[in-house]
Amino acid sequence: MNNKVYDFLKWVALVMLDAVGLFYQTLAEIWSLPYGDNVLKTCVALSVLIGTLIGVSGTQYNRTDNESRGYEAYREMVESEDFIGEDFEEVGEDDE
Repeated sequence: MNNKVYDFLKWVALVMLDAVGLFYQTLAEIWSLPYGDNVLKTCVALSVLIGTLIGVSGTQYNRTDNESRGYEAYREMVESEDFIGEDFEEVGEDDE
């Protein structure tokens, strides 16, 4: 899922569905429209569903991204001249 789709679904789940549901429920009470509570509960349920699905997607993306960044950082650290492991090897060689 690309960033635009993710951001749109996040906005729908966190803002739009709740706002639309509450708006309709309020109008239903004022104007005696049918199913105000049912519409609100449906919007909240959809909001939770979408939020959960994109949360799982975001977690999987972050885990994969962090794992690859972690490996790259480790490799750069090991290859750098300042890596402390090299100092320990040199100290060990001098002691023998």
